[in-house]
Amino acid sequence: MSVPTVAAVIVNWNSKDDVLAGVASLLADDPSLPIVVVDNGSVDGSVEALRERFPGVDVLATGENLGFAEGCNRGILRTDAEWVYLFNNDAVSQPGALRALRAAAAAAPGDVGMIQPCIVFTKHPDKVNSSGVVVFTNGSARDRHFGEPVDAAREPSEPFCTTAGAALYRREMLDQVRMDSGYLDRSFFMYYEDVDLGWRCRLGGWRAMYVPDAVVRHKFRGSSGRRGASFVTVQCKVNRIAMLLKLASPGMLLRSAPKTAWDVAKISATGGLRPLLSLAARLPSTLRERRAVHARAEIDAARLERRWIHLRERQNPAPKID
Repeated sequence: MSVPTVAAVIVNWNSKDDVLAGVASLLADDPSLPIVVVDNGSVDGSVEALRERFPGVDVLATGENLGFAEGCNRGILRTDAEWVYLFNNDAVSQPGALRALRAAAAAAPGDVGMIQPCIVFTKHPDKVNSSGVVVFTNGSARDRHFGEPVDAAREPSEPFCTTAGAALYRREMLDQVRMDSGYLDRSFFMYYEDVDLGWRCRLGGWRAMYVPDAVVRHKFRGSSGRRGASFVTVQCKVNRIAMLLKLASPGMLLRSAPKTAWDVAKISATGGLRPLLSLAARLPSTLRERRAVHARAEIDAARLERRWIHLRERQNPAPKID
């Protein structure tokens, strides 16, 4: 069994201490791991600190905040490994995690293109942050096992898709599903870009797997938390709508319409008209990509939804994690 090549891509924005810790944790597991850090215009000395401490790391300083999605795109384009490991700048790999993921990639069937480690909270390592992504019938998405004890996620399983906070992606798959908007849709900026990517991969006939023995600690909203709750709310709701318009079957668009109407009202109340006007401006490109995605899909959208998107979103709120 040949050992696949892996390269890590980290997008950073003003998180010097966190990104230094994350890079160190990856290199502790594999000192020869190629790492690309895309720095989105940090002003906290991140670029200088990375280049000084890790001269072997490829640091791409964009000079501006391009967003998480486009940052990932830029990083992926600078690698040529068989698998790309997207890794958050506030994540820390636990000993042996990279080895377990590489072994899983080596043994994975040819149609597996996404591999998810067990992500736990930095402050609460006994609780799961994510074991992959679940999508609900109203078009919302959530991390699997979010806030649940680690014991609830001990078994290998197949999620709908992976979360880009820490996940391996097969390059062959990424190249197949790449759109004009990038591997990850740059118009999303951040949030739901990984669900959009995973959904496109599913439509392309690719599968995901979860490796519980690979553990990553995640600070959780280390960068995005600094932007405030209203930013997160608006971004999630706008991008959820854009994702559905691009990928969902007509039936699912109809079923999710009440949630979408509620989200439009919430966006307007929270962020005003600007995000809705921005969403409207994205509509032509979104519909073009919808036609392209479904024209080359290997699996019918409605069939995929019947298999994977059948759970109703629970009404009780997710556990609060500090």
